[in-house]
Amino acid sequence: MLKIVCFFILQFAIGCLWIECKQQQCYRLKYLNYSYNDSPDYRVSMLWKNQYSFMTLTQVSKAVQLPIWSVNISQHLIKRNQPPKLLHNGTYKTCEFWKNIKQINIINTFAEQLFFKSGSNLSMECPLPVGTYVLKNIHIPSDSNILRYMYWPNTLYSFVGAVYNEQPNKTLERLCNYEVNATVIKSC
Repeated sequence: MLKIVCFFILQFAIGCLWIECKQQQCYRLKYLNYSYNDSPDYRVSMLWKNQYSFMTLTQVSKAVQLPIWSVNISQHLIKRNQPPKLLHNGTYKTCEFWKNIKQINIINTFAEQLFFKSGSNLSMECPLPVGTYVLKNIHIPSDSNILRYMYWPNTLYSFVGAVYNEQPNKTLERLCNYEVNATVIKSC
C-alpha cells in the first residue's frame, strides 16, 4: 500500500513539475524596436536575429580606461494614462562590477550565459582593450521565471542604457547609448 501511495505522490509531483514547466514556456520576451548612438572610437551595431533575439557588434578603436554602464528599465502600461514605472536604475563601474559579480552565484551564472556561453566574446578586462566584441544571442529564455512575473497585458518594457569612459578628472565621456523596447507575450 505504501508503494502505491508513494507512486501516486511521485506521479502527482512529476505532473505538477510538467505543468509548471509548460506554463513557464508560455511566456516570451518579444523585442519591438531598438535605437542607438555611438561615437567614432566606440562603434555599435545591433541586428535582429528574430523577434525574440538580437545581437550586437561593438568595435572599440581606442582602449576604454574605466568603462561605466548605465542601465534603466521601465514599464509602460499602454492603455492606462500613467507615467512609466521605473523598475531599475543603476550605474556600474564595470571593472568593480565584474570583480564582485563572481561572488553572487545566480547573477554570475546569468552573466556567463549571456556573455560567454552564447558564443559571445565580450572582454571583462580593464581597461577594455581595442577589439571587436560580439554578443551573439541576447534574449531571455522562455523557461525563465522572470517572464511570468513580467507579463502584463498591453505593457511595454524599455531598456535604456549608455556606456561611458570615466576620465582621470572624474568626468564621463559618452561612448554610446541605446534603447531597446520589448513586451512579454503569452502564448498559452
